[in-house]
Amino acid sequence: MEDSDVVKKTSDERLSRVVALINGKGGVGKTSVTANISGQLARAGYSVLAVDLDLSGNLKLDLGYVGDPLDDDGKGVVDAVWQGQALPVITNVRENLDVVPGGRHLEMLAALAQTPMGDELPGGGVPTAFAERLAELAGDYDVVLLDCAPGNPILQDMALHAAHYVLIPTKTDSAGWEGLRMVGPRVKKARKENPDLSYLGVLLFAHQTTATRVRSGTKARLAEVSDTVPLFDSYIRHSETAAHDCRERGQLAHELARDASDSAKARLNVLRARRPGGEVVALPAQLSGTADSLAGDYEKVAAEMLTRIAAAEASTPISSASGR
Repeated sequence: MEDSDVVKKTSDERLSRVVALINGKGGVGKTSVTANISGQLARAGYSVLAVDLDLSGNLKLDLGYVGDPLDDDGKGVVDAVWQGQALPVITNVRENLDVVPGGRHLEMLAALAQTPMGDELPGGGVPTAFAERLAELAGDYDVVLLDCAPGNPILQDMALHAAHYVLIPTKTDSAGWEGLRMVGPRVKKARKENPDLSYLGVLLFAHQTTATRVRSGTKARLAEVSDTVPLFDSYIRHSETAAHDCRERGQLAHELARDASDSAKARLNVLRARRPGGEVVALPAQLSGTADSLAGDYEKVAAEMLTRIAAAEASTPISSASGR
């Protein structure tokens, strides 16, 4: 990851606000971060498109569109790349937030890339064809976030060919660190076709808020890899209960925080109303008490991401960026 993170120009201005969230390893928070940053930006009034490029299709769990008839498990993405059709969009998953669904059918793209037909696609390959299809949509949104699959080179290359920025969520364990190191070679390769690809930074996920020594150690290790990939000042704290409740309920952290507050008040009212010998009324569900803090973390990360994008655009003479 030795290349500069400063953007000089954009080949396709419609893709100038596309962010790929990527790590070479799974379980480091890419989908949770994609969903919650998307939700925070949409909540703030930005028009957002989230694209699921993961075979697991788990973005549907975080955003709660499980069972939506338009969720095709990634088949529409395959058809868009292979047959030139428009990317399918599930609109209004949240106000201001649309989604391109992913899932198991994305596996077909790896097979397509390895056949002679892959070379006949627009631009000469699967990644370039995907970038062209995404460009047809991206100009309609303020920000586009790509949730990238771990360990799938074709899906990662698709994201990196279409993206303008790279954001790397990671945990501070050895697996997360190894996954982070795997990103650099893929970015270097993608820059042959997408020279404007740049790093927004590394984001610590499931971080212990009191582990300042771990954070400083991460900065030191990151400096060993590159002095051009910064560490986000904000981070996402470790909150296993809140993360579990979010996915089980198909809610984002700020939505869970709202319901947790309402649930706590309702439980208190039920307890106050109980009388000895009276009818026993079941208590409302108790939800995570850390959801509010977790939501605050995501809000800070979303704000810092926008600040970094704005700083890059301020140093780049791109008409579409200044006109948004």
